[in-house]
Amino acid sequence: MIIKNFIQTLYIERNKNPFFDSLGWASPEYHLMGWALSCLQLHKLYGTITLYANSKAAYLLRDTLQLPYSEVNVELDKLNLVHPNLWALPKIHTYSLQKKPFLHVDGDVFLFKPFSPDFLEGDLIAQNIEIATEYYYTQTQKELMSHFSFFPVCVKKDFESGIPIQATNAGILGGINMSFFFDYVATAFEYVYKNVDNLKKVNVERFNVFFEQHLFYALAKEKGLSINVLINEIVNDNGYKYLGDFHDIPFKRSYLHLLGHFKRDEMTCIQMAAKLRELYPDYYERITVLFRKKNIQLSPCGFINHLYLEKCPNFSYGGGSSNEIFISKKPCNESKNTHLQRLILISQKCPLDIDEDLFKNDFDKFYNQLKFFLKNKNFYANLKERDLSAQHWYRCLFSDPSDIFNQVVIRCNEAIIIESSLDWGGLFNKNYRVGAEYYSDIQTKESRFFNLLIKEATDNGFSLYDINEIDNEILLFLSEPLSIKEVLIKMKEKFENDVILNYYAIYENLILSSIMQLVIKKAVKPFSE
Repeated sequence: MIIKNFIQTLYIERNKNPFFDSLGWASPEYHLMGWALSCLQLHKLYGTITLYANSKAAYLLRDTLQLPYSEVNVELDKLNLVHPNLWALPKIHTYSLQKKPFLHVDGDVFLFKPFSPDFLEGDLIAQNIEIATEYYYTQTQKELMSHFSFFPVCVKKDFESGIPIQATNAGILGGINMSFFFDYVATAFEYVYKNVDNLKKVNVERFNVFFEQHLFYALAKEKGLSINVLINEIVNDNGYKYLGDFHDIPFKRSYLHLLGHFKRDEMTCIQMAAKLRELYPDYYERITVLFRKKNIQLSPCGFINHLYLEKCPNFSYGGGSSNEIFISKKPCNESKNTHLQRLILISQKCPLDIDEDLFKNDFDKFYNQLKFFLKNKNFYANLKERDLSAQHWYRCLFSDPSDIFNQVVIRCNEAIIIESSLDWGGLFNKNYRVGAEYYSDIQTKESRFFNLLIKEATDNGFSLYDINEIDNEILLFLSEPLSIKEVLIKMKEKFENDVILNYYAIYENLILSSIMQLVIKKAVKPFSE
């Protein structure tokens, strides 16, 4: 039997407003955009999708966003949510309502290719198996063992085994073994309701993965049932990578899941929103207009550019040219620009090991150059069109491994470099990105740094990245169009001969990876005559 019953769950508490509360995402509009993209892709691939929700959530997705659910069930109105942080409990309730084999797909899961028939024939189905580390499971397990008065038999046995527990990731969860699910949901409810009085003693947010994901795995193990997993690798609970890489869609990846920090990281959310805009522009516009009509400011990056534009003579910066050039007449409003406000806050905290005069003077120089570009530099008016085109750049250049080195690239006109003695781009992203390990180790020290400024069709008007000397040299070479093979040849002069002779494969991968990242950042694009 192949599963044909695809379901989703959304429960919104009475005191939550989805236009003001982010509900786990970087900003409220990303929550709505995520649901739209998730549902629309499932509908495109499978046609029939059922939503289980309370009335508030049903009204949002079905009536306001007009998502194409074939059926909307509001049985979750009857759910007794005994604690506001038990976000997995509505999903358990949804599982309990199923009378036939099903696959539940979370609203932060994005599918770009149908599952294989064999996968959908599984007794039990999940995204993957994950193993506990101190990052997430282990500390909470200790709390539960200290404070809970009841554990299901399979859970107690697993806890007392003396080995790190494992769990199933429930980004997708289901199967054809309905007898198992009857036991599973009954046990999950018992696990929660018999410990209601103990919830105040533990991290309730993290308890969710125990009564949904760990219980599922432990009960399946107790019953001797195998689990069909989409991702075969067993992942540490803090080891998820690539599940937010929208640039790899569809040629390299067909499944993404913005679990945990991915949905809280705005850079990842921006890529998700751009994918919605590319594939379903009507829904993208519907969501942004909803926020604007309610006079609610969009996320720190915004999505609609209210620039007042006026034609001016042709202007070119870095490479390429345009027949239609405009200049912004809108002043840079520092008080409302959250990127600039973030930078100002960073500048007010001089580290103890940095000279205060150096810190202040270097920031002032960097910040004044940044504002100068935002206020006075000419730029293309068709940034929105650039963004739509940029959705295809990575795929166009890198989808065919056999032809990568023949691809011709050029620096984008909207890419500007500001040099500084301190790493302002790195400090900005350390305070801006979520879950990006690289930035957690960034230290403030004097050196030569390159800050990449990308003009954006957003309320803030720019993105800011820290790039290294190799990236900078590549951008300098790409003031004229070059094939990737030619970039590799030219960049050889920046490396010692020993590196080129003995470590060429590493060198080649380094340069190629740099170009790939610059394409993702919209600093480099395919060249077309």
